[in-house]
Amino acid sequence: MKVNTEDVAEVAGTAGWKEGMPVDVIKRTTGPQTTDGRRWEVQLSATPPVEWMELFKLSGEPSARAVPQRVEFDRTSAYFKSAEDEVEYWVASIDRWIASTNAKHQRTLEEARQQRANRLDAQTKERERIQRLNDRFRNL
Repeated sequence: MKVNTEDVAEVAGTAGWKEGMPVDVIKRTTGPQTTDGRRWEVQLSATPPVEWMELFKLSGEPSARAVPQRVEFDRTSAYFKSAEDEVEYWVASIDRWIASTNAKHQRTLEEARQQRANRLDAQTKERERIQRLNDRFRNL
């Protein structure tokens, strides 16, 4: 799945991202907690944007023991189902996937910023060209 960088810039812009400002990096802030010994929750440093969660689902190599598509997000929480003896493996995998996703998300936002800058530059050049043409033929 390819993420449209223009859409990312729009979404990021509506989420408070401004050009030139660093994007909040998502981090795991707590160890895993459970209420039933099967479904586990870890807290995150911020609510991940939709495009970040999409990238997360594609991050890393899934294994027979842990799969990024099985992680569910709800605001600043991430949930996964695991047997007790697999929790450490899941948490280590989630940390790797988060780091990979943060890097990909940052690159995607930078690409969107660059595309926007290129588009604005092209628009400015076209306006200047039109103005030169109008000035050139003004007295005809």
